[in-house]
Amino acid sequence: MNVLTKTEAPSDSTATPGRTFLRGMSWVAWRRNRTSLLLLIGGTTLFIAYCVYQRSLLIDFLDTPKAAELSQLLPQDEDKLANAFFVLSSLPLILGVFLGAPLLGAEQENSTLRLTTTQSLARLRVIGTTLAVPLLVIAALTTLITVVFTWTWRPVDTYFSGGDWWNNSVIYTTGPVLVALSLFTTSFGILAGAVLKRSVAAMGVTFITLTVGAMMVKDRMASFFVTPHRISYPMGGESGAGLKPGEVQVDNWVGTADGKLYGWGTCVRMTEAESTACVKKHGIVNDVVEYVKLDQLPAIQWSMTGILLALTVAMLAATVWWMRRKSL
Repeated sequence: MNVLTKTEAPSDSTATPGRTFLRGMSWVAWRRNRTSLLLLIGGTTLFIAYCVYQRSLLIDFLDTPKAAELSQLLPQDEDKLANAFFVLSSLPLILGVFLGAPLLGAEQENSTLRLTTTQSLARLRVIGTTLAVPLLVIAALTTLITVVFTWTWRPVDTYFSGGDWWNNSVIYTTGPVLVALSLFTTSFGILAGAVLKRSVAAMGVTFITLTVGAMMVKDRMASFFVTPHRISYPMGGESGAGLKPGEVQVDNWVGTADGKLYGWGTCVRMTEAESTACVKKHGIVNDVVEYVKLDQLPAIQWSMTGILLALTVAMLAATVWWMRRKSL
C-alpha cells in the first residue's frame, strides 16, 4: 500500500533564514562584498572597545594632581592615542583601495554584472544597488567610529600633542570629516574600477592617486576654511606670547605700527647692520603671530565635509553614467 506523505511548503520565516533584512539585489550586493564588510564591522567593534578602554585611562590621568602640572599627556597615553589617530588616518585609503576599487572592477572582470542585467533586472537598478549597499555600510560604521573616537579624544584635546590639533590628524579623524573622506576615497576607487575594468589596476591607480593627493593637499586644505586670529608684540619679544591651551600658531609675520605686514624673512640679511637698516626702512616694529583656536575646528570640518560630499556625489554620478553607456 502506497503511503502519500504531505510536505508543507516552508513559510517565509523559514524559507530564507537570515534574509529578513536584505532581499533581492540588496542581498546579492551584500553577499558579493560580505568578506570585506564583515572585516570592517569586526574592526569597528574592536576599535570601539579600544576607545572605551583608552578613555577610561585618560579620565584617570585627568583626575590625578599631576595632570594640572603638565601641558601634554604621559608618554604611554600619548603613544596609544597617536596609534589610534594613525589607524583612522589610514582608514579612508584602505577603503578606497581594497573595497572601492574592486567593487566594479572585479564585477566586470568576472562578467557578473552582465549576467545579472540579463536576468530581467534593469541595469540602473543593478548598478545603484551594487554601489548603495557598501557605501551605506561604510557611512554607518565610520559615523559610529568617529563619534566614539571624538568622545575619547575630547577630554584631552588640549593635552594630546601639546594641544597642537592643527598640525596632526585631528581635523581628518574626528567629527564628520572621517565619514566624508571615507566615502570620497571609496567612490574614487569605484570610479577607477568602472573605467579600468580590472581590479588590480584600479587598486594601483587608487593607491597612487590618493597617496600623492594627500601629500599635496592634506597640510594645506584646512587653511582655506579658516580665518586665523592675530596677536602682535614688540619685535624681539617672546614668540607666541599670550597663546592659551588649544590655540595653535600657524604663521608669523613682521609688521609696522599701522598694521602693515611683511614676511618674516623680509629683513633677514647677512649682517646685523643690513638687517637693522631694512627694519628702519620699512618701519617694522612688531612681530605678528597668526593662530587658530580649538573652537574653530567644527567650522573647518563641516566646510571640508561639504566639499568632500559634493565631490563624492559627482564621482558616483560619473560612475553610473559611465556604466550605463559602456557595455558590461
